[in-house]
Amino acid sequence: RLATRDYMATEHINGNGTDEPVESSAAVTHSEHFQTLLDAGLPRKVAVKLDEIYIAGLVSHSDLDDRAIEALKEFNEEGALQVLLQFKDSDLSHVQNKSAFLCGVMKTYRQREKQGTKVSDSTKGPDEAKIKALLERTGYTLDVTTGQRKYGGPPPGSTHAGVQPTVGTEIFVGKIPRDLFEDELVPLFEKAGPIWDLRLMMDPLSGLNRGYAFITFCTKEAALQAVKLCNNNEIRPGKHLGVCISVANNRLFVGSIPKSKTKEQIVEEFAKVTEGLNDVILYHQPDDKKKNRGFCFLEYEDHKTAAQARRRLMSGKVKVWGNVVTVEWADPIEDPDPEVMAKVKVLFVRNLASTVTEELLEETFCQFGKLERVKKLKDYAFIHFEERDGAVKALAEMHGKDLEGEQIEIVFAKPPDQKRKERKAQRQAAKTQIGGPIYRQGRYLAFFKYRHRPICFFCLADAFESGLLF
Repeated sequence: RLATRDYMATEHINGNGTDEPVESSAAVTHSEHFQTLLDAGLPRKVAVKLDEIYIAGLVSHSDLDDRAIEALKEFNEEGALQVLLQFKDSDLSHVQNKSAFLCGVMKTYRQREKQGTKVSDSTKGPDEAKIKALLERTGYTLDVTTGQRKYGGPPPGSTHAGVQPTVGTEIFVGKIPRDLFEDELVPLFEKAGPIWDLRLMMDPLSGLNRGYAFITFCTKEAALQAVKLCNNNEIRPGKHLGVCISVANNRLFVGSIPKSKTKEQIVEEFAKVTEGLNDVILYHQPDDKKKNRGFCFLEYEDHKTAAQARRRLMSGKVKVWGNVVTVEWADPIEDPDPEVMAKVKVLFVRNLASTVTEELLEETFCQFGKLERVKKLKDYAFIHFEERDGAVKALAEMHGKDLEGEQIEIVFAKPPDQKRKERKAQRQAAKTQIGGPIYRQGRYLAFFKYRHRPICFFCLADAFESGLLF
């Protein structure tokens, strides 16, 4: 509904109080929500501009929540008008949360102000005709925000009617040309299998993508197939994509833990100051099982809760047992290629008693098959079999068994991962290096100074499950 009001400006022009009109009456058309905008405290010109957007049908008053209106009030009149102009000129056809989108436009405007940049009129966005044709063909939805474009999630029932995919179904796609959108990405990746969703990260300042995206498939098999089919694919002349399995990290490395604390005490303490804690991974000293090694790994429900815990613990405001702890992301656990793991003939054995020797290990495990070699380091060891069958039998028979008074844990050793080595090298460059990397027994040992304390990040073979060991 529209409301029309007549305004008459009058002025006293002589001493006897006669009113003379200074301009003729003008009919101004507003929506029924115009007065609400004024009552909310918006300047009149800003309220008029937003009301024009209402009348044009680009957005309704109910689409904008109080948060967006309050944020708009924080701008001066000129800034608010510029924000609304950008909002009006944006393609809102695929925007589901218009209130959040407007807040994103405001945030981008402030960033441009700080950088002294302006909106580029020449910025080339997606070809809307091709995007529309894609959505009509697949039946998927598209939700656009200032930070990303989300295709699907969930997909239409005709494509996949199951539950949301689990870990191992998401891939990372890098080196994407900045002016490339879903109409080129989807046809390529859907060849690997049904897509759950595709999230193309956007740069609000340029209106182009950031060069990378995350794609979740409905099955792990489809994700693995996508890596094989699309990694190094030449999507445009001279432009090759980089594709790999994406692992959302939900594990933190925490140092400066009192060595006398047990796993139960650590769980109780960190559960008080963080949310979503699932498990604590703790390693004991080889020569004293009653003491831990001064660090642990905290495993959270998901990446979001882990990130929140990390921010909280790194704030300096939270103390654990009266001390500020050191916190870092642990390397995420990545599942090696199943075909590679199916050929592994080496067992990783941990939680060994200090009395266990290489000779005792060789004697214990040789009954399952011929051994190439045995190497014990602290309270863990690697058992190398000549044939995989021997390793399989030993794992089935010995995992969880008692050896010299300790219950041992056994898994297949993960082969060295090139990407993990690259991440280690990046961490090495980011820290203040005490000494150069040392290659020893098939691993790089790199020592760094962290908060004035020398620590070794890459020799944490005892933290095998954390992923810091290949």
